[in-house]
Formats: sequence, C-alpha cells, structure tokens
Amino acid sequence: MDSPLSRLASRCQQCLAGGGGAEEIRGLVLDALGELASGPPQEAIDDIVHRTSDLLVVGLAQPPYSNTPVHNHGGIWCVIGMAVGREENALYAESAEGLDEVRRFVVEAGEAVVLEPNAIHKIRNPDGATSLGVHVYGADLLSTTRSMWDPRSGEKSLLDRSRFESWCDEMSAAAMGSAEVRASW
Repeated sequence: MDSPLSRLASRCQQCLAGGGGAEEIRGLVLDALGELASGPPQEAIDDIVHRTSDLLVVGLAQPPYSNTPVHNHGGIWCVIGMAVGREENALYAESAEGLDEVRRFVVEAGEAVVLEPNAIHKIRNPDGATSLGVHVYGADLLSTTRSMWDPRSGEKSLLDRSRFESWCDEMSAAAMGSAEVRASW
C-alpha cells in the first residue's frame, strides 16, 4: 500500500544509496510532515514502515502524556519529525555519578531534528492528545545492543524490550493521572 510513510521510506532509501546521511534525511522528513499530518490517522503506537540493516523508519503515535525511560540508540543516528502535536526530549551525558541532564528541547509539529549516534535521551508527549511523528534511524535499531536506565534507581542495563515497555506504561499512567507529574517531568 502506498502511504505517506512508505513514500518517505522509499525516498530515505534512495537518499542513503546516493551517499546521503542524517541531515539529508532530516530534509526529507521535513518535506513529508505536511502529508503525514493530513493522512489517515495512525492507530498503532509503533508502525514499522521499513526495516533493513541500514535504515529503520517508524511511524510513532504517542498517546497523551506518554513517557519513556532514559535510553540510547546503540550508536545509531536518529531523525525525529513531528506531524501532529509535539515531543519533548531530555538529553543526558554519563558521568561517574550516573546521568547528568544536559539539555531539553521540544520538537513541534512541522519540525524535525537529528539526534547524534551517541545520544542518551528520554521522550514524552506533554499533551492530552495523541501526537504523530516519524523516527528514522540510520541502521536497524531493533537488532542493535542498546542501554536503558531504570527510572527509579538510575541503574544502567542492557535494553530489555519487555521491561522498557513496562516502564513506559508505568510512567505514562502516572503522568496521565497527575498534573504535577505532567508539569514537572
């Protein structure tokens, strides 16, 4: 089926085959955001549109107030583009004491940013409506060894998808029920 996301994935493949990288992919994502915003609503939280060893394209529907724990992308760059709503990101650096927050930013509808391969971050949807975006990775994120940090203890471990998703559910449920958590993230 030819959808805005599948057309974007095809353009990303062509870009990489021609020697392009994250910045060129960011431009393609920016060009596609209007079409993604006006397309049919996305039902799945993660819609894997394209997956090869050198490219992963995921349509991301983030439910209201959804949160993730801190994680990395295993040395893979990522382009985050928002079609509807917004995504807040907090970036971290590892130190002898654990993690230090170094920056926060918001990706608004119509914007796209590049996360460097060494980025450590967490994301959330700060709003009461589902946000729709796309994440494009410069390799197969799903088969890469990655790290995650326990949201309670701050302990670093290998990313375990089941535990990660459980933490996402717990953090999102807490944020959904608490205006204080939503405001202070």
